[in-house]
Amino acid sequence: MLGALRRSAKEASKTLGRASQLQQQRFLNIHEYQGAELMGKHGINAPPGMPIQKIEDLLPAAKKMADSDGEVVLKSQILAGGRGLGKFKNGLQGGVHIVNVDKVQELGEQMLNQVLVTKQTGPGGKPVNTLYVAAKMQLTNEMYFAILLDRSTAGPMMIGCSEGGTSIEDLAEKYPEKIIKIPVDIREGITDAQANEMVEGLQVTTDKKAAAEQIKNMYEMFTSCDCTMVEVNPLAETKDGKLIAADAKLAFDDNAAFRQKELFSLRDTTQEDPRSVTAACSHTAACIPSVQTCC
Repeated sequence: MLGALRRSAKEASKTLGRASQLQQQRFLNIHEYQGAELMGKHGINAPPGMPIQKIEDLLPAAKKMADSDGEVVLKSQILAGGRGLGKFKNGLQGGVHIVNVDKVQELGEQMLNQVLVTKQTGPGGKPVNTLYVAAKMQLTNEMYFAILLDRSTAGPMMIGCSEGGTSIEDLAEKYPEKIIKIPVDIREGITDAQANEMVEGLQVTTDKKAAAEQIKNMYEMFTSCDCTMVEVNPLAETKDGKLIAADAKLAFDDNAAFRQKELFSLRDTTQEDPRSVTAACSHTAACIPSVQTCC
């Protein structure tokens, strides 16, 4: 039984890994702050925050986002994972910091318009043209949730784990029995039963009905925005009983650019390999049937 669970969990991580590799090659990716705004439009709870591109805007934003201890989360915005453990070429360690407002300006000057190197960027790194000043959330329970296009079922697949905050590969290795996979019929859409099944699998301890609505809202965004992947890690419960998408990675089908013009206007080519930008129009990918727009 355990062997079967491990195989299923590894299949889930491989499926997500393939999706991640493909989205790096040919799918639109947007920054965290852009994703948070998009999720808000679809009724998905996300931490409040303010993006800044000019250093003089940093301190005012930090003062607005600071908690009772005067702290904020300062996040480098690059289209690559591993920011927290990354290193700037100027020597600063870490692309994500919890910092007091009194020290935010000094730290921000070492991050904004600098190059951050992570495991996913390669040695050249990526430029940090935007900093995201986010509210520090009091998280009590972290989970993993994703929706992606699955080749084996030719449709959306929801993947969940009652543990979160680390990669799906690590979760599949450590907690294979906690990985759940729920295929969704693209023609019928997500059902209440499927949303409730995911909530139970995630072992949500707060309002389960509200949590199921959040799962359905994420699926609605996935289809209406022509997503190829929605990965929320962690999906977390807060001290005040809310379920929030604390950090999310979104990818979109390039073939849908003609009907998602506002969304595709967010493309940040400074984060892409120039060769992939030039070749983008030559790639093909399966897209989700949809007549809606995401905005």
